[in-house]
Amino acid sequence: MTPFDKFLQLLISGWRLDVVILGKIGALILLLIFLIFSLVVVRQVDLMARTIHTQLDKPLKIAAYCLTILAAGAFILGLCIL
Repeated sequence: MTPFDKFLQLLISGWRLDVVILGKIGALILLLIFLIFSLVVVRQVDLMARTIHTQLDKPLKIAAYCLTILAAGAFILGLCIL
């Protein structure tokens, strides 16, 4: 095997590892963005509940908090698995 062949083999094996690592980092960044989005939803639901008083205030708050718990759980699970 020539040195050029060894270099090409190194490039091919190295790119595969880099793509996997970049994919994992990208997935974690997307999960973090989802977690931040869920916190924004909680804030918006709270502002809406202070502005407009309806019968749906409590169910919407519960749904927003459940979304935040789900997003946090997904992010933690992503950290453990990835």
